[in-house]
Amino acid sequence: MRRITIPALVLMVAACTPKAPSSYDTTGSIPGIFPDYTDVTIPRNIAPLNFMIEDGADSYITVLKSESAEVTIKGDEVRIPKSKWNRLTDAPLITVQVYGRKDGRWSAYAPFSMTVSDEIDPYISYRIIPVAVESYEKLTLRQRDITSFKEKVFVSNTMIQDNAHGTCINCHHYQNGDTDNMMFHVRQYKGGTILVLDGKMHKVNMKTDSTISAGVYPSWHPTHDYIALSNNWTHQSVHAASHDKLEVIDENNDIILYSTRDNTVSVIENDSSELECYPGWSADGRTLYYVSAHYEAPFGPDRENQIFLDRKQLHFNLYSKSFNPETRVWGKKQLIYDAVARDSSMTWPRTCPDGRWMVCCVSTHGIFPLDQIASDFVIYDLKDNSYRYADEINSPFAESYHCWSSNGKWLMFSTRREDGLHTRLYFSHIDENGHFSKPFALPQRDPDFNREYLYAFNIPEFMKKPIRIPARQFASFISSTDPIPSKYESKKGE
Repeated sequence: MRRITIPALVLMVAACTPKAPSSYDTTGSIPGIFPDYTDVTIPRNIAPLNFMIEDGADSYITVLKSESAEVTIKGDEVRIPKSKWNRLTDAPLITVQVYGRKDGRWSAYAPFSMTVSDEIDPYISYRIIPVAVESYEKLTLRQRDITSFKEKVFVSNTMIQDNAHGTCINCHHYQNGDTDNMMFHVRQYKGGTILVLDGKMHKVNMKTDSTISAGVYPSWHPTHDYIALSNNWTHQSVHAASHDKLEVIDENNDIILYSTRDNTVSVIENDSSELECYPGWSADGRTLYYVSAHYEAPFGPDRENQIFLDRKQLHFNLYSKSFNPETRVWGKKQLIYDAVARDSSMTWPRTCPDGRWMVCCVSTHGIFPLDQIASDFVIYDLKDNSYRYADEINSPFAESYHCWSSNGKWLMFSTRREDGLHTRLYFSHIDENGHFSKPFALPQRDPDFNREYLYAFNIPEFMKKPIRIPARQFASFISSTDPIPSKYESKKGE
């Protein structure tokens, strides 16, 4: 057997390393790539932004360069080794130069850049659901290390349900991104709200004789042992011929406050002529934002059908209430955004951890922006109560659930901008003036992942550290534990 000496091996490796062409024409145009990572601002600790080049050439050479490293990759699939990517992101700017060869001649495309900025929380979680959301035979809650491509299921309904009994899992949430204090709901079979408090699991039933349902959409208080939640009677209607395929309608809504310390529930808002929903705390926890639509129709067997017929007249205004977390005393509600006057509907108020900015979804009507093509983001400056459409991150398709990183520098949101059907996760950086950078897609090991994956990403949340409880431990606890009934407590003050 022939032995290869070290110098010979070095020569062989060097011969296999692609090089940029020395002679080429220039096109003056940026290459078509997917996902679109051209001229984006990215966190310095994000996973490699792998992409496909799709511009009709026979072959490609891509050179990624920063002050600290240079990487050359051959082919239309640009997969960047993590070790080399980490060296690239040590510098504030990465330039990307793509060369294409067609009919024997090389051409240099116009270069594009990636600006490296603030770090981001290293973990996120989301629900993976079928695109036809009326089906839930297979649902999972997953966590992802976004500094790499590692993903893990932490709850799966297939580990809980059986052939005769279905289970839905939803609405995972954390206190300030700390996974030692987290929650999610289990619906139907083995149902209850699962709480993790200081790392220990609990199962409770928030439905009381004085409330219309158990808790639904949550917002954990930033400093105290409270969770604000909506109560909802929710129904779905599927359109046979419409760009908006699904309509989610709430027949009745209230907002409650749950105390994790003593397992009590109290009502925050429960006006029978109002549909209150989507609570969200201010950064200091002394203001609760929420949305509400005025609606008067008799309660009874025809209410669900009537509210569906009236759905386009349902416009949710944005309100706030002051709150004293030490005494649990509430102030009077204040109108923040008059959606009725603007023939629109406001949902999902989420404030930045620095207390300056709040982003909401605005759509034409109703309470569920995920399935409305017209859903967009607006950003509020809470310093002067001004607002504007965040057009730099909006798209022609539905923008929906969003959340802030713990340092307040990044917004993560779900959007259908890629194909109008599948919900994907995107990120954008915000500057000191409240302007967002061009959004970029969650990096995947396979750059063509988003066009091939047939499930949707739902309710993304940032996490400072991973969830330590294994999926089988969650499933065993859910299956073997009966929920503890919550106690009702009267609301204090107003």
